[in-house]
Amino acid sequence: MRLKYSEEALNDLDEILAFIAKESPARAVSFIEEIKEKIELLLDFPALGVSCQSKGIPANCRVMIFGAYLIFYSVVEEDILILSIINAAKDYATQ
Repeated sequence: MRLKYSEEALNDLDEILAFIAKESPARAVSFIEEIKEKIELLLDFPALGVSCQSKGIPANCRVMIFGAYLIFYSVVEEDILILSIINAAKDYATQ
């Protein structure tokens, strides 16, 4: 399996990094590393997250939780595509 990030997901990571860096640049870097480590688990366990439909999202994707963030992804053949990473406080059903 291969791990790929959509442009939106890369932008999400940049925004998370910038937000946390306002308070602690070192913590921002380590937090992004932790998110990426969690995402890398998908290489061995692609069904780790729950289906988006089970959360009321009419899309063919899966979602897993990391702290206060939701990581949306889809599995297509040999690729795991990270679609977006959003704060769980947002209205994720409209993402």
